[in-house]
Amino acid sequence: MVRLLFLGKFGDVAPAAMAEVALPGDVHTLADLKEWVARQQPLLGAAMNATRTRLILNQCVAHDLSRPVADGDEVAFLPPMSGG
Repeated sequence: MVRLLFLGKFGDVAPAAMAEVALPGDVHTLADLKEWVARQQPLLGAAMNATRTRLILNQCVAHDLSRPVADGDEVAFLPPMSGG
């Protein structure tokens, strides 16, 4: 199982059922995971595709989405932040 955290506006559209998922056999990298999530949840996928999405793997910013993802990992999906 992989724990998924959807922060900011992604949290508004991500269902609670996506908080912890079993990795499908074709998901090996962060890029695979992002694509899989987008296919499973089209509204969330549209939100991620509309902006630059950062992925945080085990509390470290992932600059390379070809990094492997495995059972026990935590992946956070972070939209751009705005301040004020």
